[in-house]
Amino acid sequence: MNRKTTMALGIFFSIMQCETLPAQPKISTLDECLKIALDKNFSLQIVKNENEIAKNNYTKANAGLLPSVDATAGYAGGLNNSASENFSGEKNSTDLRLDNAASAAINANWDIFSGFKAQSKYVQLKELKEIGDLNTKLKIESLIADIASEYYQLILHEKHKNNLLSTLLISGELLRIAYANDELGSGSKLEFLQARVDFNSDSSNLVRQKQQILTTKIRLKTLMGEVDNLDIDADTLIRLLPELKYEALLEQTVNENTQLLIAAKMIDVSEQEIKIMRANTLPYLKLNSGYHLNYNHYSAGATKNSYNTGLDYGITLGFNIFDGGNRRREIKNAELKRRNSELARDEARLDAEARFKEIYSSYINNLSLILVENQNLKTAMQNFEIAMERYRLGELAGIDMRKAQSSLLDAEKRLLDVEYNAKIDEISLMMLSGNITEYLQN
Repeated sequence: MNRKTTMALGIFFSIMQCETLPAQPKISTLDECLKIALDKNFSLQIVKNENEIAKNNYTKANAGLLPSVDATAGYAGGLNNSASENFSGEKNSTDLRLDNAASAAINANWDIFSGFKAQSKYVQLKELKEIGDLNTKLKIESLIADIASEYYQLILHEKHKNNLLSTLLISGELLRIAYANDELGSGSKLEFLQARVDFNSDSSNLVRQKQQILTTKIRLKTLMGEVDNLDIDADTLIRLLPELKYEALLEQTVNENTQLLIAAKMIDVSEQEIKIMRANTLPYLKLNSGYHLNYNHYSAGATKNSYNTGLDYGITLGFNIFDGGNRRREIKNAELKRRNSELARDEARLDAEARFKEIYSSYINNLSLILVENQNLKTAMQNFEIAMERYRLGELAGIDMRKAQSSLLDAEKRLLDVEYNAKIDEISLMMLSGNITEYLQN
């Protein structure tokens, strides 16, 4: 066999050997990827822990609705020397007198009324807990959308690779035919060289495509919290859901979009903050009580030991008459924060609706393009088959054959790209409308 042809085939076999990878456990479905990610994704675990903190904070004690009870105990002692002299000149002294005392007490304090501050704080803690739940839901939705996008991009690259591999096989056949024609004298040297250039170009494209597959797998496995422990075999089709309906999906976007729900909750939190600030302008009532036990021991004097026990109680009614205008300032700032929360919600709603309309328009256009590109692919395939037959018969020049081959590859690529774009639009619409978890099967 000619050395040049041998070199070309050697390139082909070296590319095929690149397919061999170390054996690893394999997963193939999007659902498997999602379930691993929901268990191992680090960012999601952080959000879940933050949500647990918000849940732990939602207690009556943290809001100030319950009394506090403290128990204390203490002991004290001393060694003393004492001396005295009266007016008659009589002197008295005591050396190393040991005196000690012990005490114990239980005290309870309770803010009975604080202008409904504690009640408002408790409601605010509940709103923050619910925001934590929504933030966890939003993170899960974002993770599902990110993984689904990477997964279908991996499918896209795998399909492109398969098409490039088919193109390479065809280029190998064209190279064989060109070589045979050159050897028999029915072809030209130029055509053989061009066939070899085309074969090498297709080989290079295939290698680059394999690198894109590897890069996409690394990104996907990073999102899943797995880098080296498994391989992903996503060589399947890009399947679209039944056509999404505009009106129903837009209504769900306005009413169920998680970011909009969070924005609405932030208004509720701001409203409770205003109530907390206004509570500072009202009187407060506090109750306190306690029980104490005191013991004293004296080593000198008329009394050797003494005991004292008792119950203490009290009630305090207060009102802040003047604080330099701080309360009014705090209330005004809280009202401005609520207004900002309302503006943020309105802006988020406007943005969500605009994004929905933009993406839905792209989605419908891509669905239409799929029909067009399917027809183009059929035409390109027929054109290629005719060109291949004529080339074998020597009725078609190599450059025209290459053109038909490139047209087929371009048609295959355009169809895959538009299917992928439609799928990405679908994922985005499901994310906006709060339906993205449908990609996670039960």
